[in-house]
Amino acid sequence: MPNSPMPARSSLVVECVKVVQARIRAGEWSQMLPGERRLAETLQVGRDTIRLALQQLEREGVLAPAAAGSRRGIIGVVPDLKPLGGMLKIGYLAHRRLEQLPQPMLLEIDRIRDALADKGGSLEVFAPGWYEQRRPEKRLEALVEEERCSVWLLLRSSAAVQEWFMRRRIPALIRGYPNPGVELAHLDVDWQATARHAVGQLWRMGHRRVVLLSPPDALMGVQAAVRGAMEFDEPDFEVQVMVEDGSSQGVARVLGRALNLKQRPTAVIATRPRQVATAMTWLGSQGLQVPRHLSLITLAWEPFLDHLVPDITGYRVDPDAVAKMVVRRLERIAAGDLNPGGAGWITPEVVKGGSVERRVEA
Repeated sequence: MPNSPMPARSSLVVECVKVVQARIRAGEWSQMLPGERRLAETLQVGRDTIRLALQQLEREGVLAPAAAGSRRGIIGVVPDLKPLGGMLKIGYLAHRRLEQLPQPMLLEIDRIRDALADKGGSLEVFAPGWYEQRRPEKRLEALVEEERCSVWLLLRSSAAVQEWFMRRRIPALIRGYPNPGVELAHLDVDWQATARHAVGQLWRMGHRRVVLLSPPDALMGVQAAVRGAMEFDEPDFEVQVMVEDGSSQGVARVLGRALNLKQRPTAVIATRPRQVATAMTWLGSQGLQVPRHLSLITLAWEPFLDHLVPDITGYRVDPDAVAKMVVRRLERIAAGDLNPGGAGWITPEVVKGGSVERRVEA
């Protein structure tokens, strides 16, 4: 299947018209178009946008008039377009549908799509229900054979997924941490170094007992953060990892246990932004204040944290900058360099908020 373009964000109806024309001309659709729902999913736009684009193509004589319950037939010749040869088609494999992904990741995907569209390329997102199964090999085989992407971008991918792409030598970029023994190009925040920096920051401000909150699904990045925190070796300093169950009630229970310890912590490190929101509200319900009673620092960032008081201390990355890094690597991988040079680790920006207070030990 030829590489297929995707619509840019500006003038979506016009862009969709151009994309459908390009795919018809490339032979991807020859007699009938997919249904509206499938087109909307494929081009990642709303069905209203699709309907307006199809109406325009009907007026141009490219498509037959709509018939109830039937797909549109292709009856005309599309206008001359630039050749499609060599254009990138990127397959984005994710564990969740777009609307369920964190906002920073959505912004990053949007920037990647725009950058590819400017180059005549495309990004298609797939979130199959079997992606996190223990044995996804047969389904991966079918998907890769059907879609024929130039490069695959793997988000939150398991060891089984990463190893399959590596064994098959299928061009791929891991947007996350590589599993042990996997030799694929990757790009992710250096969570180990970030956690080590956070612990050092707390140490310098007088904290000696710290809790690190871990989600129940301790992925490679979380495991790296734990290693980074544990690497900090100073006398009379302790980091305790406490696992919550993924719910706000679970975070509250863990914090309650931490504050009932004989040597209670003076600071908490969150590995997920949602943990910050729960910690702030639960502590408030207990008559406790951040940072007066407990300092708080986050390793990951989402925009909603900008609206909390006090300002949250932590680390964040720029989706625009990361998208550029991703696109550069995708282009090199598509050109035949399966392991492009350049560091695979992102150094986040330090956000100096007001949620960490200097601690004076008695």
